[in-house]
Amino acid sequence: MPVCLCFQHQLSYRLSRADNRRIINVNTHSAKGNKNKGEALRADPILSNAKSDLYGIWVFTLFWNAMSWPILAAAAETLIDQFQQGDWKLLLALLFPLIGLVGLAIAIKRLMAWRRFGETPLFLNPFPGSIGGHVAGTICLPGSIPKDIRYDISLVCVYTYETRDSDNKHRSAERMIWQHSQAAHLRRGMSRGRDSMNLLFRFDVPEGLPRSESKSGNYHHWRIHVYAEMEGVDLDRSFDIPVHPTSELTTLGLKQNVRQKSNQYLEQLTSIMRVEVGTDLLHMVFPQGRRKLLGAVTIGAGILLLVFGFLMLKLGSQEQSEFVLTFTGLICLLVSAPVLLFGLYMPCNALDVKIAKDSITVRRAVLGIGLYRKKVAMSQLKQVVLEEGVRSQVNGRYTVTYCVVAIGQNGEKLVLAEGLKGKPLAEEALHFIRANGNLVV
Repeated sequence: MPVCLCFQHQLSYRLSRADNRRIINVNTHSAKGNKNKGEALRADPILSNAKSDLYGIWVFTLFWNAMSWPILAAAAETLIDQFQQGDWKLLLALLFPLIGLVGLAIAIKRLMAWRRFGETPLFLNPFPGSIGGHVAGTICLPGSIPKDIRYDISLVCVYTYETRDSDNKHRSAERMIWQHSQAAHLRRGMSRGRDSMNLLFRFDVPEGLPRSESKSGNYHHWRIHVYAEMEGVDLDRSFDIPVHPTSELTTLGLKQNVRQKSNQYLEQLTSIMRVEVGTDLLHMVFPQGRRKLLGAVTIGAGILLLVFGFLMLKLGSQEQSEFVLTFTGLICLLVSAPVLLFGLYMPCNALDVKIAKDSITVRRAVLGIGLYRKKVAMSQLKQVVLEEGVRSQVNGRYTVTYCVVAIGQNGEKLVLAEGLKGKPLAEEALHFIRANGNLVV
């Protein structure tokens, strides 16, 4: 190979700045018989929306705080007098500077992320990404990033469409069409005379999926998302990329290492459950302490609903004609109870699964107190399948959680594994349970 791939990417990046974002032809491999030899690669990189988001959040934060804090300072004496007289309505004005503080915290976090990671240019190979072939490429990061952590890269096809609400206003919504995730390959490189660390990836995209369409009311588009948890600020970037049905293959030379990927997913599985494998018994325990963050957020939402409900009831009792306030307070109190209970349930529940030679036993407990116990004989087992659970989207990053479910002849369901983020991890869990539990269904 006459030229290092990473050097080519950086050379292309510099040429794009000097030559007004041109398209040039680069021969990435000299191997004979390579059908992609001499293919057209895009010289200028695809950049994420991190820079525009950074500008947007700072403009909003500065404007909001410049408006809300002077008004609050001018009305401080009036608010204190009204509060001393028992009028709580004006305390709602405190929400405006509170929003400003939250916005400032987010803006500072975005600035720290920008200073740490920079532009993170993405180079596709082939360009555009290929349906029926490969969506592959390189994301260039600073050389100072940690080398001993996992960098997750997701490829997602999204359908964006317009809806109308009760006021006949147009709103945009998204629906995920296809998604796949993997761990990136790390390679050292050079960027602007400095050491860099490049994330390489390759997705095999099946035929029949929709191609990228121009932005309109209803359209399909593709997105690459990279995420890694690390000390300080996490890496979290999204890239909108073009993908078309060209059936082209990448020249990056990445090979699917099935054993390595399997080991990575097994390590993830053992991080969320305890496993004992015997001759005639597979024992899996999903302990307490899972989903702590989600539980804390849910409890916080329940507390806010509870406080807001009491505030509305107090205001409604002071205003005899304000039935709406009293009714709103009652609804908030009624909703806050199940929200608080669910928030406590998520980190405090444990799942105990035993797959023996003749039966499957599942026990659910909360804080050590048994909630239910289910058992099904192997002769009554119909199939063991994956079941899609919660879909979530945070900052353009889609997450799909799966469960492994055993289905009996009468339709009863037993959860064998849960909280599996991403289909590759879920499929590995299903294979592990079938193989070690001697299940053929």
